[in-house]
Amino acid sequence: MKIFKGIEQGIKEWYQPLMVPLANRVLHAAATNLVGVEDTVEFAFRRHCGIRFMPTQVRSEITQFLGLLSQRPPATVLEIGTYKGGTFFLFARVATADALVVSLDLPCGQNDGYPAWRERLYRGFARDRQRLEIVRDNSHDPRTMEKIRQLLDGRPLELLFIDGDHSYQGVRADFELYSPLVSPEGVIAFHDIVPGPSSGGVPQFWQELKQTRLATEFVADWKQGGFGIGMIQNDARTPARVSHFSVTLTC
Repeated sequence: MKIFKGIEQGIKEWYQPLMVPLANRVLHAAATNLVGVEDTVEFAFRRHCGIRFMPTQVRSEITQFLGLLSQRPPATVLEIGTYKGGTFFLFARVATADALVVSLDLPCGQNDGYPAWRERLYRGFARDRQRLEIVRDNSHDPRTMEKIRQLLDGRPLELLFIDGDHSYQGVRADFELYSPLVSPEGVIAFHDIVPGPSSGGVPQFWQELKQTRLATEFVADWKQGGFGIGMIQNDARTPARVSHFSVTLTC
């Protein structure tokens, strides 16, 4: 069985890079007909030309989060931890037509760093006059933060989405390094705030952070064993308060 799985994986690694140009054309054609957040999320969960960039998200949670973002679309976005690219695609769709959307992830071959061919796929997510940038580096390195600062060219971030190193020290480092780049009116969001096998130290850090900020939680079920999105307003002067979005668990 392992031999067959290895052969299957080898075939995928061979043909998927070849399918990227066609996949990008199909995505552009199909995405022009998307209407609303729910339609866009459904589209992201499908396979396109043999390639999947399905978000590693609970559908109801990411749908509610994007719905809130769409009320004031961000013009500058940084996602730390892109993986298969599904959430990155969704952020590009909800951002303004001229937005700068940046992906920051580990170099290819390091831990969960995605293969190099996916960079071409992710750049194809851009629409209208958007500028999408792919940065492959360690988010905890201050030099990486300076690269992001240079890309922003004096503009503050309006959305920072942290979904990288899930250790307590890792998520805290990402927050402390990149939150100063966020506008006082901007938002900072974290994935995997619900305790679970893959959540690491994120739930602990979130529980501490939300005591000091205006926070919103998008959680289908606190017993689901992971996932969940937590969002804070960046302005530390805002009185601490937690809001809970009522979401329906969708498989």
